[in-house]
Amino acid sequence: MTGETARDPGGNTERNRRLLTDAFEGLRTGDPSRFLPLFAGDVSWKVMGTSAWSKEAHGLEAVERDLVAPLFARFSGPYCNIPELVLADGDRVVVLARGHAVTTEGDTYANDYCFVFRLRDGQIVEVREYMDGKLADAVLGVGPRPSPVG
Repeated sequence: MTGETARDPGGNTERNRRLLTDAFEGLRTGDPSRFLPLFAGDVSWKVMGTSAWSKEAHGLEAVERDLVAPLFARFSGPYCNIPELVLADGDRVVVLARGHAVTTEGDTYANDYCFVFRLRDGQIVEVREYMDGKLADAVLGVGPRPSPVG
């Protein structure tokens, strides 16, 4: 039962920690290619708080359309997210990270994050994202708007 505990009967803690550590190592240099394949089709992503960027999206298509696309549309170049700490316990992985990008207006966007991921069979099924919402509103503007459907 190597790596298995009463709370982690499948021994997934280390595997899940490695998956997210590797994904964030790519994001350190602005490369999301190791991160994107980890998302399950039924992923749920909730940006916590009360800022204009706080919202919830269900399903990979909605996450990409309503959260990722509007955010990346605000950046003039790569978005880097540098992991500072990765903690795992069974199907949960917590990542403290520092994001950095330049907006289309040339402003620096540097925010601190705490992501709480829940994985199932090696895929991310839930994300809770905590950040400085006031900073996001001030630098990025009014927040993500859903893209028109159809």
